Amino acid sequence: MKKNRLKRELLRWGMLLAFPALMSSCLMEYPEMTADGELGVDPTSVTVKAKILIDLKSLAAQKTGQLARAEDEEAAYSHRIVVAAYEDRQLVQQEVIYEDLSASSRLQTEVRLRLHARRYQLVVWADYVQEGEEPFYDIDGPEGLASIIGREGYTGNTEYKDAFYSSKEIDLTGYKDEWNAEFPLEVTPERPLARYELTATDVTSFLREYPEVTKVRLTLKYDDYLPKGFNALDGITKHAFKYLQYSRTVSLPKDGATSLPLMFDYVFADSEGNTSVPVTLLVEDADKGTLLASSSFRLSCTQGENKDIQFDFLTTSPEDGVGFNPGFDGDQEVELPVE
Repeated sequence: MKKNRLKRELLRWGMLLAFPALMSSCLMEYPEMTADGELGVDPTSVTVKAKILIDLKSLAAQKTGQLARAEDEEAAYSHRIVVAAYEDRQLVQQEVIYEDLSASSRLQTEVRLRLHARRYQLVVWADYVQEGEEPFYDIDGPEGLASIIGREGYTGNTEYKDAFYSSKEIDLTGYKDEWNAEFPLEVTPERPLARYELTATDVTSFLREYPEVTKVRLTLKYDDYLPKGFNALDGITKHAFKYLQYSRTVSLPKDGATSLPLMFDYVFADSEGNTSVPVTLLVEDADKGTLLASSSFRLSCTQGENKDIQFDFLTTSPEDGVGFNPGFDGDQEVELPVE
């Protein structure tokens, strides 16, 4: 009997001791900041289903509708698609997927994010990555897609520098009273880049002047600041560097061709303006290292466009300065005044 009475007393005192804790948890009105920086525990969950559609057709092939990638390199590359959600300009979630290189001029895929019922800026970035190699663009900084930067060094003459982005607001607050809601949307990223290519129109006169030269070494120098990065959250260029350059060696044609494609590159450009930078093209004998020609001009490119610049690049004297008409819009052969 005494044992039963003792058990009842212990149970009563245990309940009395636990009661304040239970009451305090029930009466808690304002949640505290959690370890992950959120206010309390947000029970809402919305699955954002982003259907991504990308027109992969090269800027260089817009007229023909063909891709312009090197076939011998295609097997080593794949598509990288990144979808990130920003809240009050802070990265809150990011998903990265990889797709096999598309054989067509169109890429379609879907990426899902599980988010709370809040307002976000949804940012999409798509580019090419090569197996075992550092990507052309680094997205792993603390700001994520708000501070993309080109890899160390500088690379030109590759179609795999091409990239696409999108940034749009999404409002999920209307789903706060629903459970496991889905929010489908379609995203069509655009290029944050401009493309240009240089074509020599003086092959015949060059071979007449230098019949012993079979290959030339070309170097394109950016003589002022060139943006090497991009803020995909706001659609603006970032990380400008000075004195970047890239080179390649080209064999002279033997089939009587009068023109010769020399170099090309993709450069970042703001959505509201052009990228304009002075450049110098050097032409050297690939075997002897002798300077044969030099052209200095201002390069101006527009986001999402290709500029085909045709000129007598192989025979312009190193002592001459070449000035380009500021109104030149590319895709045609022009006569440029020599200063």
